[in-house]
Amino acid sequence: MKATVFSTTKCVWCDRVTVMLKDAKIEVNKIDVSESQDNFKQMKAHVGKTKMNTVPQVVIDDQFIGGYTEVERFINHLPKE
Repeated sequence: MKATVFSTTKCVWCDRVTVMLKDAKIEVNKIDVSESQDNFKQMKAHVGKTKMNTVPQVVIDDQFIGGYTEVERFINHLPKE
């Protein structure tokens, strides 16, 4: 699985969700939405009708999951190895 984490440089929850994803053996690509308007627009395209403006926002295998709590719930429902 591959995850995209939309984050900022000073976001503690972004760092925590990244660690949680890596611990679950999910490949992580972080995109800093504070670096450019294009990065922010990319995040907005993924969050769609939810209109979320906060970070982290996470997409896993092209499916919008949400923030830290939603990712934690997603990972807890993955099959155990």
